[in-house]
Amino acid sequence: MNQELLKENITEIEENILEVEGLHKGEYDVQAVQYDKLISNSLYNKLMWGNVPKDYSDFCKKGLKNNNKGTIADIGCGTLSFTYKAYAEHYKKDLYLCDLSYEMLSIGKNRIENICEDMSNIIFLRSDALDMPFKDNVVQTVLNFGLLHLFDNPSFLVKEIVRILKPKGQLFLTSLCTDRKLSAKYLNFLHKKGHVANPLNSTEIRSIVEENGIKITMFKVKGGMVYISGTNNTYTQQKI
Repeated sequence: MNQELLKENITEIEENILEVEGLHKGEYDVQAVQYDKLISNSLYNKLMWGNVPKDYSDFCKKGLKNNNKGTIADIGCGTLSFTYKAYAEHYKKDLYLCDLSYEMLSIGKNRIENICEDMSNIIFLRSDALDMPFKDNVVQTVLNFGLLHLFDNPSFLVKEIVRILKPKGQLFLTSLCTDRKLSAKYLNFLHKKGHVANPLNSTEIRSIVEENGIKITMFKVKGGMVYISGTNNTYTQQKI
């Protein structure tokens, strides 16, 4: 564990898995296995969201390849169903894979362990996405896939990402959106069931990201998913 990056209230609960002391239990712990089976299903992703798993893994690889040095944090990494191979390929980099659910982290860890020759640079961190245990401006790249649509106030998530990012540090983010008719209908159904927050379109998501300090360098919508990459622009703004 890099003490220069993290605050002091961190405990190692097993090999390669740390957690913030006093953190409440993740709500996805009970349904982690069922959730993983659903989101890993190619047909489900193609039908409901108009994407295939390769779309997600390729975007993750792009974020990893863009970082030649510096810490990488995946906030809300889940079970790594689409990303574990990419992380295993980049095992020499300083990786923090973060989620509130211990069960999801455990599934993800098992996936990487089965194919990765060296886990010494990979830390699984049980933490709250809205209150990360990183110090200010210490992370070079944040990866944030499929999480923003879970929050009633997604600005809080983007602000926390900007807080931990270095000046001009990079963000790679995806979120479900309502731009595709079938995806919008399903998102509204999930919202009524309490599984996601109020659904947003891609323009609304873009505004939230930009208004909270990210200068967008790539913006793409495919089906019911928006892909955004950008840099932490708050440092530049403060200097003007």
